[in-house]
Amino acid sequence: MVLCKSVLIPNHACLFLTMKFKWDNKVVLVTGSCRGLGLEIAKHLLDLNAFVVFHSRETPLPNDPSIIQAFETNQAIYLQADLRNAMEVERLIAAASDKFERLDVVINNAGISAFGSMEQVELSIFQEVLDTNLLGSVHISKAAIPALKKTNGSILYVSSLAGLFGVPRYISYSMSKAALRQLRDGLALELHDTGVHVGLVYLGFVENDAAKYALDSVGNKLAIPQRNKLLSISKRYASKSILTSVEKRKSVSYIPLSGKLFSVITFLFSGALSMFFRRR
Repeated sequence: MVLCKSVLIPNHACLFLTMKFKWDNKVVLVTGSCRGLGLEIAKHLLDLNAFVVFHSRETPLPNDPSIIQAFETNQAIYLQADLRNAMEVERLIAAASDKFERLDVVINNAGISAFGSMEQVELSIFQEVLDTNLLGSVHISKAAIPALKKTNGSILYVSSLAGLFGVPRYISYSMSKAALRQLRDGLALELHDTGVHVGLVYLGFVENDAAKYALDSVGNKLAIPQRNKLLSISKRYASKSILTSVEKRKSVSYIPLSGKLFSVITFLFSGALSMFFRRR
């Protein structure tokens, strides 16, 4: 332990406070990175000269010039895995580590949602959301920790403001995103002396692709209308903020910052918020 900036903290933490973080040559796995925000994060990392592991369960890699170039220069690889399956996740982490001989950052971005009341949604669909969003993050974290310990790396969970309050007709999604906070808090304490950073971001509305969907009560894909730009943040802004959270090794962040206000409202005025949802 050393005295760093008048605070007694572990040696590895002091080192990170005194060094400027650079993405150059960092190896980063972004789950769910073949479309939407995950794709934006992965492309942003390529711009920052990081090595990127693209991932999806079944979505094909987009035919994008910057991605094609990254593959030609061995700056990126693409791996498929069902995050609900622990063995597939272990193979994913092993393949990424073998390719680049290290792993520095894991961004748990992949997720799905389901729409419908508790009575309507089939239990198998409810389970699929929880297994993908929550258990998938557990599988990734457990498999990646040994490699991240070697690099003093980072694990980041992408949660949602929906994880701060049980949103009706999106209960499974809210539950899965809320539980990520408990996962982050507990794991951060377990890994406190290892040099591994564990963070979480609460994300507000982000502009979405036309292909974005939610599952209905029986598992059919429902297209999600593109969000009003006045009420949402750009994918680039969200990506930059997420990467900044890793760079600064933040514990918990709200994107945008107005999300912090929402967290206060849910804590102090949960009754009023419940009334708002009942009237919608």
